[in-house]
Amino acid sequence: MAKRRIVLIGYRGTGKSSIGKALSRMTGQGYLDTDQLIEDATGKKISQIFESEGEAGFREIEQHVIARIPSGAGIISTGGGAVIRPVNVRMLRMNSLVILLNSSPEVIYNRIHASDRPSLTGLPLREEIEQVLKERMPIYRSVADIVIDTSTTTPEEAARQILNLVENGICVPDKRKELFASVMKTAIPSGEKIHLKKISGDYDIFLYGILGYPCLHSKSPGIYNHLFADYGMPAHYTWFEHKDPGRFLSLLPGTGVRGLSVTIPHKETVIPYLDEIKHDAESIGAVNTILIQDEKKYGFNTDWKGIYRPLEGTLGDTAVILGAGGAAAAAVYAVSMRGFTPVILNRTPERAEHLARKSGAEIGSLGDIGKYHPDLIINATPVGMGSDPHTPIPPSALQPGMKVFDLVYTPRDTPLLQAALASGCSVIPGTEMFIHQLAEQFRILTGIDTPVSRLREILA
Repeated sequence: MAKRRIVLIGYRGTGKSSIGKALSRMTGQGYLDTDQLIEDATGKKISQIFESEGEAGFREIEQHVIARIPSGAGIISTGGGAVIRPVNVRMLRMNSLVILLNSSPEVIYNRIHASDRPSLTGLPLREEIEQVLKERMPIYRSVADIVIDTSTTTPEEAARQILNLVENGICVPDKRKELFASVMKTAIPSGEKIHLKKISGDYDIFLYGILGYPCLHSKSPGIYNHLFADYGMPAHYTWFEHKDPGRFLSLLPGTGVRGLSVTIPHKETVIPYLDEIKHDAESIGAVNTILIQDEKKYGFNTDWKGIYRPLEGTLGDTAVILGAGGAAAAAVYAVSMRGFTPVILNRTPERAEHLARKSGAEIGSLGDIGKYHPDLIINATPVGMGSDPHTPIPPSALQPGMKVFDLVYTPRDTPLLQAALASGCSVIPGTEMFIHQLAEQFRILTGIDTPVSRLREILA
């Protein structure tokens, strides 16, 4: 593995300082402890800063200290809440291998109960540990490249585990080769095949990709790989075109695949193969993002936020959703959160019955759109994608004053949007949904809150 900073994150009592010092001894690299840097900079103990400045004041000081840490190789131990602030994550992520040290709540309690650190919550210590861990663990998982359980290991043992990963890579070579061979059999672009051959022996590169069938239309690889370069991340994003999501996921252990975008037709069928899904994804019944961490697969839905955020300021009563698949379910959830009454129109109304039962939405066929006089129309079907010249509804159904949001983003100016503009409607292109959901997805998969403006710049 190329020489990079090693950044240790995790709750208090998980061994960050002792393991960081052990790594420093083993590697000869310098060691920095952000809490110690804060005490050196202020002339106060952490407990005194909390007492005089409160947690908010401490976080400000912490942010300034992290910003001044020099780039380059070294071992950095961070405070338990350092990664709460997105700006810290961006700085710590840069050209670094981020290791989450994790221990059971009981072990943490035994290690820190004599500490003079003030309470963050006012709760008894055992309860505080459990509550704060519950709040922070999703952030820790997103930010970390690797998880090391330190409940029963000595600092030296944990350091050797980390050093082994640094020296030998984060995957099993034969497993990585098997995955690459399967990808090469698909119709990915020739330039991508050349690049995969080039990195096939780099076992310290994390892999990400889009899982679908088909999925070669996706623009995600180009954007993700730009972002990885921005943040100095040893990672690559590619296309994983596979008919069977369960079979594909079974190939991943040991390959170094850390995250997936999920597209049609797998957003619903992939759910049984996941270890845990977030509440909104469960409510929607569709997953478009999978974080793979510590041999577990966590499912999320960012599609609904990609729809919700561009609708800010949009007012009205009725929103018609065209389609009844995973994207439609996300749209129903998003418009409901915006205060619209959703109506689901699908070519076959029977297909929409399950979605309607979950959401309480009215259903009908696409030919019924004239009955509803909607304020908002969202196309959640693939009609109009690529070179398809069709619209999911007749242009005659479009009336001045309506807002039309087409979730198809390839091409940007879909036949539906062209017809909507000609009819006097306002429009939202699918690129808006794509950008906003990708920003949220990138945050989940890497911990980095990247500016939407940067995504627009890359996509342009």
